[in-house]
Amino acid sequence: MKFLRSIYKVILGMFLVVMPLFIYLMFNEEPLIEPEYDVELGLQTVMSIQEDPVEYPILPKEEYPEAYAYMAAMVEEIVNSPEVQYRDIFKYKDVKIINRDDVLNAFCVPGGYVYVYTGIIKYMDHPDHLAGVLGHEIAHAEKRHSTIRLQKEYGKENIFRFLILSGSVNLSGAIAVKMAKDLTSLDYSRGQEAEADEWSVRYLRSTPYACNGAAGFFEKIIEEGNDVAIPEFLSDHPDSAARVRDINGLANNMGCSQELMDVAKWRAFQKMLPSNKETKPAEGTPTGPEEQKEEEIPAT
Repeated sequence: MKFLRSIYKVILGMFLVVMPLFIYLMFNEEPLIEPEYDVELGLQTVMSIQEDPVEYPILPKEEYPEAYAYMAAMVEEIVNSPEVQYRDIFKYKDVKIINRDDVLNAFCVPGGYVYVYTGIIKYMDHPDHLAGVLGHEIAHAEKRHSTIRLQKEYGKENIFRFLILSGSVNLSGAIAVKMAKDLTSLDYSRGQEAEADEWSVRYLRSTPYACNGAAGFFEKIIEEGNDVAIPEFLSDHPDSAARVRDINGLANNMGCSQELMDVAKWRAFQKMLPSNKETKPAEGTPTGPEEQKEEEIPAT
């Protein structure tokens, strides 16, 4: 009997120690690993993209140096915001253009690797709108939203083991490959989308772009309705019109410039890109890292 009571005390003690930690890992909204690990996670995704040139036909930088210079300059203006925390750690300078006119999307994987589809570039009427979308995507990286969601998914396999056994999180091999695969299909929560909207405005207020640029893109998508595929971030979040109001409201409250830039250089940039009537994949093929439900979905 005494032995059983001892066993009970041990089990109870383990439960009292492990359960709070488990709850913390599963529901904590702060990343538990250093931002340098985000760069490693993102690199796995970059490698996966490089290995699939049919799905992700990267526009050759050596063939389109002026287009890349324009795109890199836009990203640099955004990440030079004093609000951007990880500009010296994340790989924001490594911008890639995906040569797909059928996809209205841009995304930024953990570690700051930025990808922009030719489709969204050609769709935009103003550079401010693309800058707003990029600010939104950069905010996902800066606020480490993918890392937080992976943290919850892999708490038992990696972070939980790291904290309990004082081991180390192995970001190579099979685990990293699985993480990289999951990074192409993770969805953001409403709270994360709202936070990215807010920080897009904050990042752009120190740039020459209209700080509510993201709202312009969202408004065009909403207005066109059936003329383009409904984006996943709108179909999943029916309060998208409220998000537009929130972006514009925040811009008003901050008093930052909402004046759109001149479009001459923007139109010249659009003309630098190739015409890609042949790039649309076979029906049913997913169109991007965060576009698993429909074709032509900007996953912002």
